[in-house]
Amino acid sequence: MAWLRLQAVAAVLALVAGAGVSHRFEFHDATVEAIHLGFTNGSLTSAALVQFYLDRIRRLNPLLRAVIEVNPDAVLEARAADARRRTSGGRLLGALDGIPVLLKDNMATRDKLNTTVGSLALVGSVVRRDAGVVTRLRRAGAVVLGKANPTEWCNIRRVDNGWSARGGQTLNPYVLSSTPCGSSAGSGVAAAANMAAVTLGTETDGSILCPSSFNSVVGIKPTVGLTSRYGVVPISPRQDTVG
Repeated sequence: MAWLRLQAVAAVLALVAGAGVSHRFEFHDATVEAIHLGFTNGSLTSAALVQFYLDRIRRLNPLLRAVIEVNPDAVLEARAADARRRTSGGRLLGALDGIPVLLKDNMATRDKLNTTVGSLALVGSVVRRDAGVVTRLRRAGAVVLGKANPTEWCNIRRVDNGWSARGGQTLNPYVLSSTPCGSSAGSGVAAAANMAAVTLGTETDGSILCPSSFNSVVGIKPTVGLTSRYGVVPISPRQDTVG
């Protein structure tokens, strides 16, 4: 009987412990659906999520070089998203409300970030407006976390995959000596290393699919023409797509 009582106590303690951690958010490999659930049940805020990714970038990026620049206003944008949800009774602005998104550095952003395609020649350049995909992201409530390191000029300039003069050499997080592959290497590595919830890249010929394959992440290459290429530094009008 004493043994049965001990088992019962252990079971109750397990249930109590489980109840205690049910509202703790698991940041690693979090999906957009899980993040929005965290916003709803109070276990997560967009500001806390952005801070988590900024901390990951701070710790890992000196080695992996996946991120070329972070948005200095990312936390402020996240706090604004949190405040907006509070005043609207928890209603989501859009499908990416409060979600941090990392953009390949060939997508124009009208903010404090540079748009350089990894080149020192474009540092300090100012674009007139956001790229089409960035406009849609902001409309859906996304927080622009920063820019991912591309292969400089998306391989128009022949260099090693994942290398740019601004960002250095992006490394595969699983095997540092292996190629990160493709000009969207930074976007793929950042996703694999949990540096952002969502990353965007571009593909002309394998630049989304190859980094996804080599870095063990899911990559989507939309049919050419389905996503806007306005404000995206191009290579080929017949092949380029944002995904």
